[in-house]
Amino acid sequence: MENNFNMKVDKSSKKTIIIFIVFFGGLLLFTIVYLIVNSSSERKQKLLSIERHTRVIDIYNNRKEHNFLYVKFSNGSQKILEYPYKVGDSISKKKGDSIEYVFRKDSIIENNLFEESRKDGLLK
Repeated sequence: MENNFNMKVDKSSKKTIIIFIVFFGGLLLFTIVYLIVNSSSERKQKLLSIERHTRVIDIYNNRKEHNFLYVKFSNGSQKILEYPYKVGDSISKKKGDSIEYVFRKDSIIENNLFEESRKDGLLK
């Protein structure tokens, strides 16, 4: 049994199909470009909106999250370890500032969150 699947399409239908494909492709391309451009801006706004004045009380492997290193702060919050904090570090970051200050023993370490995000490829 041979099935010949030869579909005949007239010229007006071909134009309609081509216009639809071009329109859909353009819409897809526009969406991708828009997301690439705005993701950096959204990331910057998120980093600037963080306000943290707390102390590191524990660094541990979170078994619920594939044993990633997590940091526990004195205010009760927990997050994935993105910067090499040490237990006892005091963290201070004002809202609207991209610099996070880490107070460790007799030193003050400035952690620029924008630069860290650029290194990770999250910001351009």
